[in-house]
Amino acid sequence: MKNIRIDYFSGTGSSEWVARLLADKLTNDNVQVEVNRIFREKIADNKKLEADYYIVIFPVHAFAAPKSVYDWIKHLNGNRCKTAVVSVSGGGNVLTNTACRRKTVRLLKKSHFDPIFEEMVRMPNNWMKVPDKEKCVHILSRFPKEIELISQAALSEKRGKKTIYWIDYLLSALGETMKKVTHKFGKGIEVLDSCIGCGLCAQNCCASNIQMSSKPEFGNQCDMCLGCVYNCPQKALRPTYGASQVDKKGYPKMPFSS
Repeated sequence: MKNIRIDYFSGTGSSEWVARLLADKLTNDNVQVEVNRIFREKIADNKKLEADYYIVIFPVHAFAAPKSVYDWIKHLNGNRCKTAVVSVSGGGNVLTNTACRRKTVRLLKKSHFDPIFEEMVRMPNNWMKVPDKEKCVHILSRFPKEIELISQAALSEKRGKKTIYWIDYLLSALGETMKKVTHKFGKGIEVLDSCIGCGLCAQNCCASNIQMSSKPEFGNQCDMCLGCVYNCPQKALRPTYGASQVDKKGYPKMPFSS
């Protein structure tokens, strides 16, 4: 039986939904699947890879992967394991996004992986303006075909790379520079009186940037995934730095059904 490992980074839930449905599809095809969520605090325990095939899934942040994904990969030894790199974006594989997997692929090669396949999955956007319900349902209507494509590529070990537009090399480099200030988003989050200290934000923070006392306290490792703000059940976290990048309407919990 083939053994596939899926590691994913997810802030607001879209990449997690991709990972879970992909795992279900592969399991139904008689594949043994291990699924791990990427957490910065677990990096030190993440050195051993025992799989026939590896899939890493992440949302596009500033034209590339979140920094926590890079650090996660750096601590793994791939043992020449064939690998698929799957990015998730509200825009899909369009201009500005075509180089979003480039640095991840490069780091995988340095960690002795064999990245042979790349794919983009389009999900409802969570940055600045979240689509309305009708648009979300339309975007997700194409989702089963995308899951089928990725699962078949993993089963057959298909090779496939995406074309990168030259301008996106510049944008991806710009995005890496922008990540140097994402910690300001986390440090600038104001905790409102409606916070009940449930700890959900700290529990789900992939960057391990939130510590709980009576209220959440934010460190300097924020990936700006927006998960803590959108997922807070009390709507008690209000960003001050970069507040314009958060839609006040919130973000739908996946799956977003009609």
